[in-house]
Amino acid sequence: MTRRLLAGLSVAHFAQHVTNGLLSALLPFIRDAFLLSNTQAGLAVTAYTIASGVTNAPLGVLADRVGARRVIVGGLVLVGLSSIAIGLAGSYLLLLAGLLIMGVASGTYHAPASALIAETFSFARRGVALGTHTTAGHLAFFAAPLLAGILAANGSWRVPYIAFAIAPLACAFLVLRVAPPGVRATERHEWLATFTDVGRVARTVGSLVSISILAQVLLSSALAFLTLYLVDARGVSPAIAAALFGVPQLAGLVAAPLSGILSDRFGRPAVLLGALFVSGPAAWLLIAMPIELAVVPLLLIGACLSFRATATEVLIIDNTQVTRRSTVLGTYYLVNQPVGGVAAPIFGAIADAAGIGTAFLWLSLAFVALSVIALAAAAMGGARIRAASSPG
Repeated sequence: MTRRLLAGLSVAHFAQHVTNGLLSALLPFIRDAFLLSNTQAGLAVTAYTIASGVTNAPLGVLADRVGARRVIVGGLVLVGLSSIAIGLAGSYLLLLAGLLIMGVASGTYHAPASALIAETFSFARRGVALGTHTTAGHLAFFAAPLLAGILAANGSWRVPYIAFAIAPLACAFLVLRVAPPGVRATERHEWLATFTDVGRVARTVGSLVSISILAQVLLSSALAFLTLYLVDARGVSPAIAAALFGVPQLAGLVAAPLSGILSDRFGRPAVLLGALFVSGPAAWLLIAMPIELAVVPLLLIGACLSFRATATEVLIIDNTQVTRRSTVLGTYYLVNQPVGGVAAPIFGAIADAAGIGTAFLWLSLAFVALSVIALAAAAMGGARIRAASSPG
């Protein structure tokens, strides 16, 4: 049962990101098709990210009340339909509308799916299970942009959005077959209990999660504009830039399960802080190294992304009661994703004003500063940080 569930949800995770992971990879094609500025391109990223983030918490509450499986299945259907709508969009405003709908649909997946996995696997195996599940998402983020770039260069950016929509639609039926309904909250005064749970998690691991969210803000900007940076500042063709966009996700194929194994062995905080520390040098190498060697820093960035994301998610789950995991994870995503989304148009405006090469230089310096913060947090954490790794 456990293996069947993990395999089914991993396939569904892959299918969801096959479509909702296309925007940044295809951004040069979309920018040229609609004649967008970098600021407008950033707003397109924000439309999706904000919608996805702000709906995570209410959809997490819904999953805890009606069962995670129903929410996941409905979301997969809506992701597929919205992908088709984006592919057919005839104007920038219709594109934004499609991305908003896809963002809402995407908010139905991660918190309920992670809660189902955490419900099935014990504390000692939870990290590696969630890391394995995350690997499927990385595979989608690597494979889909690679194929989409080829299709867009030889046809239209619309083709991948329409063709790939079949994957989430088909996986809705797969999840119906392999996933249990999920534990439902039955307590009275449920909302008060949820606020108490969120507060307890914040007191226990709030400082670590805050550093992780800061990293997400920087990562969102870097990944949202990575293809534009490669095209405009480094002279790479749009199709190759789309393929390079998936390279960080290639690292996640190894880093995600390894992150889970290491977090089960050495604790979630140690893995999280280690990933944040390496992020600074990795970002700097992307700016400093010749473009022919760009794969190296991109792989490092992808490994850091995967280690950070997996360790943070498991850390929160460990400190949350089983009947409210979707809700608390949804609250985390509510804070995490919109903050990163708001940064995208701001970064786009900086790129329009100073040039995208200069903007990425400043971004790499911000990553270096984050490494210093992570190192200081590791030095001062001591027993309190180690205690955050114990089961809640």
